[in-house]
Amino acid sequence: MEKGKADMKIKAPRRAVAWDPNRNVKSRTCERLVAPRKQTLGAALIDWLGKLTLSGGDLDGQPFTVWSWERRFIAGTFGQPGNAALSCGRGQGKSAFVASLAAAVVCPGAPLHGVRREVVCVASSFQQARVIFEDVLSYARGLGHDLGDRELWRRQDSQNMATLEYVKTGARVRCIGSDPKRAHGLRPFLVLADEPAQWEQGKAEAMVSALRTGLGKTPGSRLIALGTLPADGQHWFSQMLRDAPYHQLHAAPKDAPIFRASTWAKANPSMQYLPSLKAQLKSEAEAAKRDGVMMQSFKSLRLNMGISDVVSGVLLEADVWESIEGEAAREGEYVLGIDLGASTSQAAAAGWWPQTGALDGFAVFPEHPDLATRATNDGAGNLYSECHRRGELLLAGDQVSDIKVLLSEALDRWGIPAAIAADRFKKAELIGHLNALDFPVADLVLRGQGFRDGAEDVRQFQLAALSGHLTPIKSLIMRASLSEARLLGDAAGNFKLCKGSEGTRRARAKDDIVAAMILAVAVGRRGSEQGTGGPVYALAG
Repeated sequence: MEKGKADMKIKAPRRAVAWDPNRNVKSRTCERLVAPRKQTLGAALIDWLGKLTLSGGDLDGQPFTVWSWERRFIAGTFGQPGNAALSCGRGQGKSAFVASLAAAVVCPGAPLHGVRREVVCVASSFQQARVIFEDVLSYARGLGHDLGDRELWRRQDSQNMATLEYVKTGARVRCIGSDPKRAHGLRPFLVLADEPAQWEQGKAEAMVSALRTGLGKTPGSRLIALGTLPADGQHWFSQMLRDAPYHQLHAAPKDAPIFRASTWAKANPSMQYLPSLKAQLKSEAEAAKRDGVMMQSFKSLRLNMGISDVVSGVLLEADVWESIEGEAAREGEYVLGIDLGASTSQAAAAGWWPQTGALDGFAVFPEHPDLATRATNDGAGNLYSECHRRGELLLAGDQVSDIKVLLSEALDRWGIPAAIAADRFKKAELIGHLNALDFPVADLVLRGQGFRDGAEDVRQFQLAALSGHLTPIKSLIMRASLSEARLLGDAAGNFKLCKGSEGTRRARAKDDIVAAMILAVAVGRRGSEQGTGGPVYALAG
């Protein structure tokens, strides 16, 4: 035996013993105690979010699943102190994600809940903030909380106020628009800034300054900003995406091939989980191939490339419109779009037949001033007289277009519509004319002309045209109206029809028929479920 080996002892392997708080730590039977590792805040939050139930969309009624990109963001954000920023394309479920974080503050037992902790959700408008608020309410109810119990919950829900407070701890969620006047005096534990690039340009800096000032009043508070990438590299959100303690950017490179799914995936991390998102991206990409305005929208809205924050363009390129003009049967039900105009301007009507895609339209001018004088004032040459000769432009009324003639002519040409689509602002005036004429029963769908309704209607019209579901008749006045129409866009790629002196639209531009066409096609594509469900005269008064 070699020297020294006789003195060696064989040691038994040490065995780990599970942690038992009742065990005597000095017991000889316990060779090693393994204490459980404390769960991080991010991990606890991810576990808790799994208890929520989604409402609306493709995943309605399903448990809230924290996707991989959301897990990474939560772990990075709550793994260290300080603010955080996230940017990705539209349609990833950011609003539902923001609402889930807000619910984690106000709901008792949640990881972010605490005494007098307030989470402030800020969106571009109060209407958008209400979408987040409704999701918070849905999450809370899904957890079994009775929000009608006034001993436990205090809720304010009105046209300009959206708050929910758990009475026992004073934890509260407040949802507001990006108006700095409503941000002063706040003491938030957490600020969730939704789509900062859409905040009103003149107020955005003042708003974020007010929020940051409020954050300083509460130890451990932070601001989390989520949205599409601003075009301005000096925008405060752009700076956060560079300098925040944690920042996460999902964007397609500007030199990437636009029409590849691999490019879409760079800006759309939810695409692998949402089949409908991928289908929508494919549809919009096909439309973008044929239209420059749609291309710019696709790059900004879907690929998160950070293009110009205010853009204008045409509704459809002239060659696109010319390629879809033709003859289609006016068969099946149709939607009647109405644009009443103002003062001495045109009033217009358009009919769209969803079954065949046929689109027709005409306009009415008052008799004074006469067409020659009006054409001279508008720089329209012989356009008005030629349209009048072709029966596309009628003369009715003295100083103001006769709306009764407009409605009667629509009935004579096309018959009784299944639905009437019109500007919400002109509701009372239109209903008065419909009742006076004893217009046949039809659903009345009222739409706003701002970015909320207007942008969606423009998108529906463009998709119908570029996907082969629109066949306008060959009409001089419709073609001329299209050439005058201009779109105004925001930073997120939403485009609405310019009105009055907005954007690049000329003050005398006659695009009234285009406004009527957009309404008819957009409402027709969405179907009749948005109608009133009753006759138009039921809305009188």
